[in-house]
Amino acid sequence: MSLVDITAAMQRAGIRRLCVIAGEADWALQQAMEWRAALTGDWLTFSDSDDFPQRVAPAALRTLLGREFQHAIFDARSGFHAEAFAALAGTLRAGSWLLLLTPPWQDWATQPDCDSLRWADVGEPIATPHFIHHLQQLIEQDPQVILLHQHQHQHQHQHQHQYQHEHELAPELLQQHQPARESGLLHQHQPERASELLHQHQCERVPELQHPHQPARTPALLDLPDWHCQAPQQQARILQQLLKMPSGVAVITAARGRGKSALAGMLAKHNQHCLVTAPAKVSTEVLAAFAGEHFHFMAPDAILAMDAEPSVQWLIVDEAAAIPAPLLQQFVQRFPRVLMITTVQGYEGTGRGFMLRFCATLPQVQHFQLDEPLRWSVHDPLEQWLSQALLFEDAIESGPNGELTIFPATPEQGALEAGYRLLASAHYRTSPIDLRRMLDAPGMRFWLAGTPENIVGALWLVEEGELDKPLADAVWAGLRRPRGNLVAQSLAAHAGFAEAATLRSQRISRIAVLAAQRQRGIGSALVAMAQQQAEGCDFLSVSFGYTESLWQFWQRCGFTLVRIGSQREASSGCYAAMAIRPLTPAGEQLQQQAAQRFARDAVWLRDIIDVPFKTTDHSQTLSEDDWPLLAGFAWAQRPYEASYAALQRLVRASSQPLLEAILVQKQALSAVAQQAGLSGRKALVQRLRQETAEALIQCDASRAEQWQQQLASLQ
Repeated sequence: MSLVDITAAMQRAGIRRLCVIAGEADWALQQAMEWRAALTGDWLTFSDSDDFPQRVAPAALRTLLGREFQHAIFDARSGFHAEAFAALAGTLRAGSWLLLLTPPWQDWATQPDCDSLRWADVGEPIATPHFIHHLQQLIEQDPQVILLHQHQHQHQHQHQHQYQHEHELAPELLQQHQPARESGLLHQHQPERASELLHQHQCERVPELQHPHQPARTPALLDLPDWHCQAPQQQARILQQLLKMPSGVAVITAARGRGKSALAGMLAKHNQHCLVTAPAKVSTEVLAAFAGEHFHFMAPDAILAMDAEPSVQWLIVDEAAAIPAPLLQQFVQRFPRVLMITTVQGYEGTGRGFMLRFCATLPQVQHFQLDEPLRWSVHDPLEQWLSQALLFEDAIESGPNGELTIFPATPEQGALEAGYRLLASAHYRTSPIDLRRMLDAPGMRFWLAGTPENIVGALWLVEEGELDKPLADAVWAGLRRPRGNLVAQSLAAHAGFAEAATLRSQRISRIAVLAAQRQRGIGSALVAMAQQQAEGCDFLSVSFGYTESLWQFWQRCGFTLVRIGSQREASSGCYAAMAIRPLTPAGEQLQQQAAQRFARDAVWLRDIIDVPFKTTDHSQTLSEDDWPLLAGFAWAQRPYEASYAALQRLVRASSQPLLEAILVQKQALSAVAQQAGLSGRKALVQRLRQETAEALIQCDASRAEQWQQQLASLQ
């Protein structure tokens, strides 16, 4: 059977398949070009390489939301962008091949991965052996994945006798591994059996790997019934319910490829009075195709900028989980009917949180779920392989089950995968980039609760701090922002404590407990174990979206609130709060100073942060503690919001016109900038820096000059 015939059979069965091409860059490129020549299709290509003139950069993955293609190439020769790979797979129709180009098979796990620059907080690419071995194991074990590698024939005679003896393959199966031209798979006019084409390289893949993941199965014939898609019937039932909705909010969730966008387009076509919005218009192509002439799109910010809502009956929000919750809340309040559609499984890592957090705040919401694939069969090998590779399946809920133990986990242990599934089930931002970070980034630590076979709680720590003093001072001044060290750098750059970046700390990045196991003290026990085992650390830290209930949990765990950001997080709609738990005298001193400054500033922070602060009486006259912060704003690049409370005290000691208008008279920044003839916020902040410098000179010219010289040395 030819490759064309095999592809046609895949189309009839409604499936898609993965072919891995492992070899030197030029060889892998040649193989991909031969596949393209053999099969008609779109051949969408994800690559950063100039080898592919018509390519999409992996970073542009969001432009593909809702679109579909026939056949694709994913170039992982220099790095594996996991989210882009998942997005690309989700665009492929039944009968498609996804070609994955990789470095030589035996070298892949030890070769530096350029994608690590995105997530490992490293200056140079690092090898990612744990994730790559994970992929290689799944590729080897899956009989539906084809593996072609460049040096297969030089290994085959050496190992063929051993392989036949170990696996007792029939002679006719071994016949298919005789030397042939590397491009033989693509010689579509040669009469060959389907099993030979689909599995001819399975034996050679075994001896090449040096780790024990050898498949012990003989190649299986592809034998699936013809595909009859049931998704249209499911779509029709939900559409009828939507058309009968009097008012309110409807939410449709599904994994990729279930026809959410198509269903929304049908609603627009039937209702004829719908407005569509989405993070990017390019992602609404499928929706637009189904809506036809009744497709009307506006960007989210354009809708909110309107003085009056257009006379529409439905606002359709495509990929709603990628839009900040505060914007969604405004949509719900301004339109009679809102349909939100979003993905709860995939590379975005936001859909679960959308369900957990935002939908829970709505008084009346109707939930619908599409589970029947639209573009491929439920038997699709590519989706099944991808779900295993990127651990898309949620953790399995389990009830209380005897005594629990808390133990450390490493990437070499299978239990860490269960921990990742648990974190992904509970956290709105967990995505494949976190899986890569967990498995291969330096400075990661993990604690699990339960047993290796039944994980019920997980805690993920990231090592931070230990910056040298000159770099920490530059971070404090707003002049440098090196990779990583989220809380350590923020306490320096925003809270004003350079020493926080020089001390050694561990940040709690994620913590989760299965819903059925909560209220048993598991979360607190995980934190306590992390604290007991944090040898050599000055403090533990945590950054979280501030809610009263979350803050109460961290208080019970012994943490002290030391900072709240002035901007709501786009992903959660909450302010980012930071808290620390000291472990050494140096950490204790930092905690006391930071808490004292935060308490003193709270009376002013209420102006810019909508959180019910508990305030106590503190002197609001200009003090020694204010001078470094104000000097850093005047003569360096410390942020305006981080200097807000100190500026409030300064303007009352030495008034300046624009500072007075903004801080005392409470005029809007945009209005003050316009009145002063300034072009925008950047120009206004620069003028405020100048006024701050003048005010400090008026207060104490000698000290001001000392600070100016000291900060100049950091530039």
